[in-house]
Amino acid sequence: MKSKINTKFILKYFALFFLCLVFANSEISGLSPFLFAFLFACVYVGLDEKLMSIFTLVSALVLDPTLESFYIAITFVAVCLIVYYFHRLIKRQLRLLTMFVSYILSLATYTYYNYFDIKNLIFYILLGIISLYVFIVVMQVFEKKNCFKLTLDESICVLFVVAVIGLGLSGVYIFEFSLYRFFLAMMIFLCVAIGSPILTFSLTLAFSLGVSVAEFSLSSMAEFSLIALFASVFGLPNKFKIVLMSMIAEVFIQLYFNMSGLNNFYSILPILVAGAIFIIIPRKVLNSLSDVVYVKRSELSTRNLINSTRKTLKRRMSELSNVFYDMKEIHLNMVKRQLNKEELISMLTREITNSCCKDCLDKNRCTRSIGMDNKSNLEYLIEVAVTKGKITLLDIPAGLTNRCAKINNLITLTNHLIDEYSQYKAMLTDINNVKILLADQMGAVSKLLLDIGEEIDTNATFDVAQENKIISRLLSLNIDCKEVLLYTEKQNELSAVVISKTNPTNSPIIEKAVSECLKTQMRVVDITPVEESGYNSFSLKKCAKFDCVFGLASCNKAHNDECGDCHSIIRLSSNRFLLALCDGMGSGKSAHKMSAMTLGLIENFYKVGFDNDIILESVNKLLAINNQESYSTLDVCLLDLNHEIADFIKVGSPFGLIKRDGNVEVVQGGALPIGALDSVSPSTYKTAVSTKDIVIMATDGITDAFITQENMIEYVSKLASNNPQSIAEAILNEALRLNEMSAKDDMTVLVARTYLKD
Repeated sequence: MKSKINTKFILKYFALFFLCLVFANSEISGLSPFLFAFLFACVYVGLDEKLMSIFTLVSALVLDPTLESFYIAITFVAVCLIVYYFHRLIKRQLRLLTMFVSYILSLATYTYYNYFDIKNLIFYILLGIISLYVFIVVMQVFEKKNCFKLTLDESICVLFVVAVIGLGLSGVYIFEFSLYRFFLAMMIFLCVAIGSPILTFSLTLAFSLGVSVAEFSLSSMAEFSLIALFASVFGLPNKFKIVLMSMIAEVFIQLYFNMSGLNNFYSILPILVAGAIFIIIPRKVLNSLSDVVYVKRSELSTRNLINSTRKTLKRRMSELSNVFYDMKEIHLNMVKRQLNKEELISMLTREITNSCCKDCLDKNRCTRSIGMDNKSNLEYLIEVAVTKGKITLLDIPAGLTNRCAKINNLITLTNHLIDEYSQYKAMLTDINNVKILLADQMGAVSKLLLDIGEEIDTNATFDVAQENKIISRLLSLNIDCKEVLLYTEKQNELSAVVISKTNPTNSPIIEKAVSECLKTQMRVVDITPVEESGYNSFSLKKCAKFDCVFGLASCNKAHNDECGDCHSIIRLSSNRFLLALCDGMGSGKSAHKMSAMTLGLIENFYKVGFDNDIILESVNKLLAINNQESYSTLDVCLLDLNHEIADFIKVGSPFGLIKRDGNVEVVQGGALPIGALDSVSPSTYKTAVSTKDIVIMATDGITDAFITQENMIEYVSKLASNNPQSIAEAILNEALRLNEMSAKDDMTVLVARTYLKD
């Protein structure tokens, strides 16, 4: 393991030393600040400062072995090391501004030798500062796991460095063998092999730009652009064809532009050598390079795994649903049936006969002589007791009064048994309600699991081309985008996930870019940090045609510190809202507690995804089980902006209003409050919603203040404002005015207005 690490270290710093030599040889108009800028950038990103200092000094003296060059180089190296070790001594991290200031101070010796040429001096300083920034950006880019997913700024910096490398290699020959032509040809072969035309031509133009600048000629750029074109168009997918097409292009250029034929053997030799090396590179290495360079691959195996996992989850959901369904049936079978009237009378008759007549001296006489008559009289007496709940002496039949010596005992025992049975019946009802409630919940969970399974079972379809388009767009906006996943699943609902290193405050930029690429309005619905440090996952959903704004106004009953009304405005999904008002019986703290509990249950049920019927029945049974009189009116509106529908559910609540196009539509209220009976019969109403529709929900404290429904409709129709908050406050103030500015009950108004998105 140690040898591998040493080998990697040696190769890395050998490459850095080679770059130092190249940058030392790179000149623009005789000026070469690139080497020293590279030194500062390497030290800033944490490379070995000693080795980089030695490389810098050696490279500077190899290219210009003069005393002046030595003084200039040693000044840069000395300042860089002093700043670095000072920060290490005080245990502070190097800052970017510090490196720029240090670099400028390092120019002192160079300025001393070149102060007479102000124009070149200024150009040298500016070019050095720009190079320092570019080198730092590029060095940080290569710290990424995928260094080819670049923002626009990073792409420009990389191309700048490639151009400087091309410039440095342009005049380097080994026995007339051009390193520039060799490296450029090798770069073209690799880029073509991984199938990235944009990368191929970008790097080719950047690399050859250095020579074009040095020679003031575009011939090199044109030559290798033509080679890249031939290799890209005619060479794929075979490596031999890539090299062959490149050689054909080079021969064509030599024959067409050099009339003497193929005399310039050394112009073709670097391309031949690069081609030979390229051919022996294993395809596995090229595939690995392709995985790194591609912004996005189709990742079919991963995506197929997603869909297969969804099918497995659906099967498991179905199996779990069956378990809950069986549990529901078991609980329903455990419900005990109550005795009907005939069975109850028969049972109590036997119990009274066995208890009251057991020790009676006349038992045998009654049984032998008048048994059937006694039994008939006793059954009649018990029927009266069951009907009335108790009996008195006046209820005793004449036949029993004349013959029975234990009338008082009979009355006492009958009333005691009736009272015990009433208590048992109430307890049995509560137990049965609990069992039915649990059965209903298990049935609801079973259905919910099946529904979720059906949703999961729908294959998610992916659009790789659009994903690449989104990534390119985000990178052009300097948004560091690592990955994009675009998929469509149930009901053709379009969703996207963007993995980016950007700050969550840049959500609007991501929303706009994704929306422009997909040509549909998308909205960020969730931002979650991912495991990889510094990255966030932005989840986007297709926006509905409409959106909602809300208004709320409320007032406590006079002399009460707490309002008995509770409200809820929650987003169930990206485009579904739950609006609810709950008015507990009475007012003050106890009413608030009851309405808050009721509304809390309803919110949680809706969030999970239960059906309306299950939700209302479950909450009703929970309140009915409570022996206290715990009643609440409930007013619910479900706004589905995707389908442009509003569902109203009213249980004991007053009427609601919908104001649209100057007209007012009435949503009639429900009958009995929730918890009043064992079962609930809500009033439901479904209607379409469109832009500028205004939904008004109010508790009875408001509607009672207006006295009649027509009065409130007339007042609402005259309101000119479209602001929900202003409407809510206006209705509340009018209700208070009608009550002489004194709230006789808790008052709450909830207003929602839909509007068309831009």
